[in-house]
Formats: sequence, structure tokens, C-alpha cells
Amino acid sequence: MFRLHAKTENGGPLMPELYDTRSPNPPSRAILVGVKLRNNQMHETEESLQELRQLAETAGIEVVCETIQPRNMPNPTYFIGEGKVEELKPLTEELEADAIIFDEELSPAQNRNLEQTLDVATIDRTGLILQVFAQRALTKEARLQVALAQLEYALPRLTRMWTHLSRLATGGGGGRHLRGPGETQLEMDRRWVRRNIAHVRKALESVEKQRHVQRRNRSEKIKVSFVGYTNAGKSTLFNRLTGESVLAEDKLFATLDSTTRKVDLPQKQEILLSDTVGFIKKLPHQLVAAFKATLEEVAAADFLLHVVDASHPEAEAQIAAVNTVLNELDATDIPTFMVFNKIDRLKTEDNLQILRSQYPDAFPISAQNGDGVEALMEALANRFSDLGTNLDLSIPYTAGKTLDLLYKYGTVLNTEYAAEAIHVKARLPSRYLKSVSEFLVSS
Repeated sequence: MFRLHAKTENGGPLMPELYDTRSPNPPSRAILVGVKLRNNQMHETEESLQELRQLAETAGIEVVCETIQPRNMPNPTYFIGEGKVEELKPLTEELEADAIIFDEELSPAQNRNLEQTLDVATIDRTGLILQVFAQRALTKEARLQVALAQLEYALPRLTRMWTHLSRLATGGGGGRHLRGPGETQLEMDRRWVRRNIAHVRKALESVEKQRHVQRRNRSEKIKVSFVGYTNAGKSTLFNRLTGESVLAEDKLFATLDSTTRKVDLPQKQEILLSDTVGFIKKLPHQLVAAFKATLEEVAAADFLLHVVDASHPEAEAQIAAVNTVLNELDATDIPTFMVFNKIDRLKTEDNLQILRSQYPDAFPISAQNGDGVEALMEALANRFSDLGTNLDLSIPYTAGKTLDLLYKYGTVLNTEYAAEAIHVKARLPSRYLKSVSEFLVSS
């Protein structure tokens, strides 16, 4: 599932590298395996397997077959049943598959048993998501975050890389346990991996400190953050609102890095809008932890825009998956607008009507062609106007910057020019009150 490029201790630490497009022999043809457990609905299992297909295709792997096995509970040895394992053996040869991808997280032992029995690479859902993240990470921060998740995922799975050596450690001696080269190598690998984990965490701590400084410098501005399931159209909407050209593809996890830009609302308020990594069902806990610095943009936001692909048949399940991650981030109390995107893709209105019956205050839009976006911006402007405080100010002509601040961040309701000062009635968010307090007449 991953390769270990071992180096000598003097040559530097050992680093795990998931199969990706840069590896010499990455998997190219895969069989997908889903398991319908007792408490799951078949349509949920089928939809999850379809998402696994998208993940595989995003990773550049051709899917040659899909199969689902109903089980009351996972088999502790293989996760699937032994009969299913026997079915897969000739199937991999017939279809020339070089990998089997499971739509579940396998234990290290299950992964090892499957690879030994089937003699092909075995990848679980977590491993595939990590592989996609490794391919999509562009910035130094994203690469560090993915590297940390890979290392923590690899650590308990190191044993199976050295089974051919561990046999030497137990051979002979009437069953007595002897220390051999396999065991020594494994201990060295674990030590190197742990050292790398510590190194990457230290580097990420530096990134987090930089982010805290950036947030403190822009603490007076209203911060709005996109959240949503992967491929819901967040980056497309971000580009439309900001005029930027953030990568927006019809693929899972097109965006891993958080991007923040200033946006002017219709009532002259200025906000900071952040595009963040998309969420997914069964999001590996290693990634939630590793992307803490990026996801803090969500937790630190004043307001969230939850973007939903309204054309997706499992839109409600995706909303629930996003809410689960928001709960992990302690972000469920942040005020939120629900945004139903991709209405241009709806074949009928039925799906949208069902969603709107549950979320009557949601905004239907098309980020692609702009339908409904103006209404969303007006609603944001009204929301932030309502959050402001009504003020009476007497501003000297020499304090022109204060008047500029009112026009930039607040709503000027009335202006009277007197001989010595400008008398202004305005509505201003409370975060700016300190900046105008010396000119305050009443509030």
C-alpha cells in the first residue's frame, strides 16, 4: 500500500511514500470492494462505493470491477468473508488488476492478510484518500499536513513490510524467541518514522504561529468561511465572489489549501472570505488532525457559508457528514447560511423542494452561471448590518480617516456638515467601536 525508501541513519530519516503518479509502479487497475454491514442501507453502501470510484479515478487508477458483500459484521481476519477472498483471487488475474481497494478502513493485520493471500496491493479508503491528498497538495503547508497524516497512518503498518525478515527472528532454537535482523530493522524504521512525525509536527507548529499572527492582524474584519462537502462548488463560488482563479475542477479535493481574500458587500462592508478544504464521509481522523491549521480558519470564522451540491442524490447525507466534522472542530455554534449550489444541474425541482422544506432559509444558487449569487450577497450585507451598532458621531474635518472607516466597514445613514465637524449617523460592527470611540456622541 505504501513503499518505504530506507536510508542509513547518517543518510537521513526514513520517509513513507504512498503510491502516487511519481512512484515507479503505481496501481493502475483496481477492483473496488464495498461491505454492507447490518446497520447500513444498501443505497448508502452503493453511494459510498461510487464515491470510492471517484476517488480512485482522481488518483489516476482505472476501476475494472466493483463488488459489494453483505455481512452482519466485519471478518476479523480479512474484513470480508473467506469465500469472498477466494472469489477475488481468480478475478484479479482475469481482469489484470494490480490493486484491490476497500471502501472501509482496514486494520494493519487485515491489510497484511489480504495482501499475502491475494498477492496484489491492498488499499483501504483511508489510504486512497491520503494518496489523493498527496497528489493534490501544492503548497509547503499542505505537503506538511499530508506528510504528517501519511506518517501516522504508516506507523502501525510497518510490520508487514518486514515479514520476510521477521521469520529469521523466530527460526530455530526450539521455539525460543531470538532477536534477529527483521526485528532490528523494524525497530529502526519505527524510530525513524517517529522522528519524522516529531519533525513535521514542529514545522506545522511554525505554520500555525504564522496563521495566528495573520488572524490577529485582520481581527477587526468580519471573517466568512466556506464549508461543504468536497466537489460541492466552493471554489467556483469563491472565484465568482472574489474574481480570483483558485483551481476549481469537477473532481474530489480539488482544493486543499485555505485561500483568503477581501470581498466588498453591497452595503459597502468589507469581509474576508476563506475557501477551505472540502469534507467527505469517513474522513480519516489523521487528516482532520493534520489539517488543524487549515481548518482553524473555519473555527475562527464569524460566519459560515455551508455550500451544498443540490443536484447530488445524497445531498442530505453530505450535509450530515459536514456537520459531523464541524462538531469535531467545535464550530457548530457559528452562524451559518445554507447555500444550495448547482441548481443549473437539476433535472427536476423535486430534489430542491425536499431540501428547502428542511432548510427554508437556504439560498438556491448556481456558482457556475451566477443565478442567485446577488441575493446571497445582499443577505450577507443585511446580516452584517443587523449585527452593527447605531452611532451618533461628531468627527473633526482633520479626522478624515475615521469617516473613511465608517464608509468602508459600516453603513452611513446620514451626514451633516457643520462648521467645525461632520455629524454622522452610522451603523458599525462592534469590533470597530474602539476606533471611533473618541468621536462618539451617543449609541
